[in-house]
Amino acid sequence: MKKISVIVPIYNVEKYLRKCFDSLLEQTFKDFEVLAVNDGSPDNSIEIIKEYANKYPEVIKMIDKPNGGYGSVLQMAIARMETEYFLVCDPDDYLANDALEHLYNLANISNADIVIGAKNYIYNDNTRVDYDSAYNKAYVSLKNNYVYKKHNEEFKDLLFIDPSPHSKLYRRTMAESIQFPCKVGYTDNLLFYISLLNAQRVVYTDKACAYYLVDRPGNSMGDISPKAFDANILVFKEIVRQAEGLKPLDMFYYRMFESYKFILLSSRRMVVTKIELHERLNNLYTFIEVLIPHRKAILNEYKHYTKAKIVEQFKDRMLLDPKFSKKTFDKIANKIVDSYEE
Repeated sequence: MKKISVIVPIYNVEKYLRKCFDSLLEQTFKDFEVLAVNDGSPDNSIEIIKEYANKYPEVIKMIDKPNGGYGSVLQMAIARMETEYFLVCDPDDYLANDALEHLYNLANISNADIVIGAKNYIYNDNTRVDYDSAYNKAYVSLKNNYVYKKHNEEFKDLLFIDPSPHSKLYRRTMAESIQFPCKVGYTDNLLFYISLLNAQRVVYTDKACAYYLVDRPGNSMGDISPKAFDANILVFKEIVRQAEGLKPLDMFYYRMFESYKFILLSSRRMVVTKIELHERLNNLYTFIEVLIPHRKAILNEYKHYTKAKIVEQFKDRMLLDPKFSKKTFDKIANKIVDSYEE
């Protein structure tokens, strides 16, 4: 049995797929398999997968399925694999040659449930490479090659890590119980947060193990469509739902509230009518509704970490108060809609 499965979710990426596969075949660590999942891609991706699967049958395994979205790929791949660990490598990205070796060695030595590495940002139109530590340094400073244990206070610092799949090695059992919604994006957030809540031991390394193409057309990172807006809401509500029973730290709920604020901020960038914008914002309020029962946990961390000014802090507290929440949100939403230029 192989030690690692690398999941490659594939949809409309024929331009990038060979480079991704080649980076995997060039790994210094050899005890792994690639689960190349064609998610009903309409381009020539399936032919490229067949080519590599035929040439490297011991490494690359092709899975062909109808289109169901990123979450459906993760659900199927995690259910099929038998390896102890897995990593997700998006097909428009690629790995450093020693990425799997470095991540696996740290996992093996420390008996970690998750190993999280830094990454490099790369771009379509130039050769620039920008290092990203993969967490928010404005709030915490993570220790390199250090084992974070669940019941220690410092474990909560891991919730400031970028939830994207890059440079993350997961123990399979951390994700087996996750229910991924289909036909929506942003399900990598669900993978990260629920796996982290399941984990007992997590290692962070400042080595950049992945190269992340940030400006590919169609990349969810820059998607400001109403569909993407609603998908974000659905996924984060699902994260909170699936977290029930896992005894999350207060910091988890604070980070969920900060995710709401990020989604709210993105609403100003959508290209929609004012009526559509109001509908999207009403949908966003359903996320606030699932956070209100965790008001105390959110405010416990909010007072230490928020960078909001006094007026905004007052609104945030009213927003989380069931007596004033809807009225407060309606004022916020109406102000956004009134100032929006179609």
